[in-house]
Amino acid sequence: MSMDGLFINKLAYELNSSIGMGRINKIYQLSKADFLFIVRAGSKNESLYLSLSPSIARLHLTNYNYDKPQTPSGFCMLLRKYLENGLIKKIEAINGDRIIKISIENSNDFGVKVSYYAMIELMGKHANLAIIDQEGIIIDSFKHVSPFEGQQRTFLKGFSYQLPEDGKVNPYDIQSLSNIFESKSVSDSKSLVNSVRGLSPLFADAVLLKTINQPFSMDHMYNQLLNSLIDPSLSIVKGKKKFYWFNIFSDNEVIHYPSLSKLLDELYFDSGQLERTKQVSKNIYQLIKREHEKNKDKLEKLTRELDKAFNAEEYRNKGDLIIANQHLLQKGQNEFEVINYMNGNKESILLDRMLTPIENAQSYYRKYKKIKTSVNHLKTQITITEGEISYFELLLLQIETASLNDLNEIIEELKTNKYLHEKPIKHKKLIPNYDTYITPDEVEILVGKNNLQNEYLTHHLGKYNEMWFHVKDMPGSHVLVRKIEPLNEFEIRAAANLAAYNSKAKESSSVPVDYTLLKYVKKIPGNKGSFVTYSHQKTIYIDPSKELIKLLKYRK
Repeated sequence: MSMDGLFINKLAYELNSSIGMGRINKIYQLSKADFLFIVRAGSKNESLYLSLSPSIARLHLTNYNYDKPQTPSGFCMLLRKYLENGLIKKIEAINGDRIIKISIENSNDFGVKVSYYAMIELMGKHANLAIIDQEGIIIDSFKHVSPFEGQQRTFLKGFSYQLPEDGKVNPYDIQSLSNIFESKSVSDSKSLVNSVRGLSPLFADAVLLKTINQPFSMDHMYNQLLNSLIDPSLSIVKGKKKFYWFNIFSDNEVIHYPSLSKLLDELYFDSGQLERTKQVSKNIYQLIKREHEKNKDKLEKLTRELDKAFNAEEYRNKGDLIIANQHLLQKGQNEFEVINYMNGNKESILLDRMLTPIENAQSYYRKYKKIKTSVNHLKTQITITEGEISYFELLLLQIETASLNDLNEIIEELKTNKYLHEKPIKHKKLIPNYDTYITPDEVEILVGKNNLQNEYLTHHLGKYNEMWFHVKDMPGSHVLVRKIEPLNEFEIRAAANLAAYNSKAKESSSVPVDYTLLKYVKKIPGNKGSFVTYSHQKTIYIDPSKELIKLLKYRK
């Protein structure tokens, strides 16, 4: 637990220094459990990111841009009602625990200045946000906990907000801590964690290690570490990322950050994006996966049927043999054996004993004709099914790297194609949310992240004399360089790298990427998705690199 009560205390102090006395201009809900507060402080806008996700609950300033959903939830609307346009009077950590209290002055419905408090509890699976009034009454909370659920505290509208009680000592209560150390009740890191509120094993282990290696008491080493200078640090400990508000990592390689917010922002950007998308995409992913598997099974069945159809001649041969030997047959036989004049082998032919020899022959001819006429139908169905499989494979790839807005576009596409039984949202045609990267020479490279974006870039936005990139022979993004050829080597490698990185071959090396002028790229008529054919291409082999992408400016 890197984000303990001590870390939260330093973080609250840092946030108060940065956005204290700032005004909350806008609140967005980025996903089910993630919120973004735009705060005007010190003549500039700051973005305060709050996640109440059980796995990565956190609060910090962010420099990244995030997709903002068009429709806010009811809880987001409540936050806007009470907190938007409010002045942040103070940000502080409470009770030495993982709780941050943001005091906000705002006008009520009657225009009177009143105080509201955002109580943010960053306690793992119990992470929560409660908005309380100046009497300490809960106006509402992100998670509701009723008094009948067997929990220690109640989170319901109209109930008093109560701090958690754990019987532990406040980590900054020096006198109480001295009494504990003097009583010898704390002898190891576990007992220290059990005695002091909000203390992580990371800090407790460091205290114990210092005590063992130095001729000082545990009390002395605790206070020495407690008064360490703030130095946001990240290290790999036993294969896992650990971080803290000062360099607590002895004998480990450490990355230092200019602020706690910067540390959290960089550390959780990728995992946070995956978490936000996962909250929305779980059911969509299952639907796409189910359709993909269903079509694979259908293709297997159709292929078997086609193999049978190619063996239809045996039915005609059996009919011919029955006609040729009808003088030897009588009604009521179940089968008869005959020498097949086609190959000279003895063959047993099954008969319907209720039919005459001629009627049995006609039955075999009918089977032959039925199967022969089904060949074209089966070939058509196989082509359609193979297209469906390719389409869903492409969606599976796209959903892995989709941002929230990318995902919403995929959902609308599924509705339009009748895979989701909901009506598509009718609104003005908006420009899709493709990604834009800019080279040091100010050349734009555009990347489509789903079928709608690929279609727009390739068939609507791009010009015939601009260069188009796509990973060779596998699903991936359409990449467009907004420059008339010739491209220099850096531009070619940058665009090819983006095409490879946003493809199924993301984790591979020496990935082949084709590139050609956009005028040679043609849409495949009648196909779902963004499949195209192209010609006059050249091929470059590239190792997908995130570091090369970082050399480009990014604009959403």
